[in-house]
Amino acid sequence: MTLTANDDKYIEVHKYRAGSVVAAAAIALALQAFLPKYIPHAEMLELPLLVTVYFSMGRRNAASGLLLGAAMGLFQDAVSHLPLGVYGIALTAVGYAAAWIGYRIDVDLALSRFGVTFLLYDFERAVIALIRRFLLEQPGPLFSRYWLVGSLLTATLAVFLFPQFDRLRKP
Repeated sequence: MTLTANDDKYIEVHKYRAGSVVAAAAIALALQAFLPKYIPHAEMLELPLLVTVYFSMGRRNAASGLLLGAAMGLFQDAVSHLPLGVYGIALTAVGYAAAWIGYRIDVDLALSRFGVTFLLYDFERAVIALIRRFLLEQPGPLFSRYWLVGSLLTATLAVFLFPQFDRLRKP
């Protein structure tokens, strides 16, 4: 019995222009901090989540997804009302999951981008709710209609924003 590697499946790993990930992350964090002050219900959008999901799925590398998620989460903690580390833990898990999903399915289609973003938004919210409930002893709902609307809005924004991020790829 011989074991051979399956080489017929080709997975494209994307490279991005220098500084594009940092610039996208900085813009997302700035908008996440200031939009809720001027636009009602803008806190439902998770712009750092979108940056984490897109670049983690594109690179298809679990380590870079973990590191990007951790960095984005810690910076988001700095501008949010939650204790330091809550978004860091949640986005680290999201970054890993996004890289894992990006490695296994084609995420360049609009429907797959919508579905993955929708599920990862809910995954992030569930991780945050579990952290708040069990580590911070702040009981709250594990799911709400507010989160459902937020995940629909964020996933819809991903369908329009990810093609703009595609322009940051190296040719």
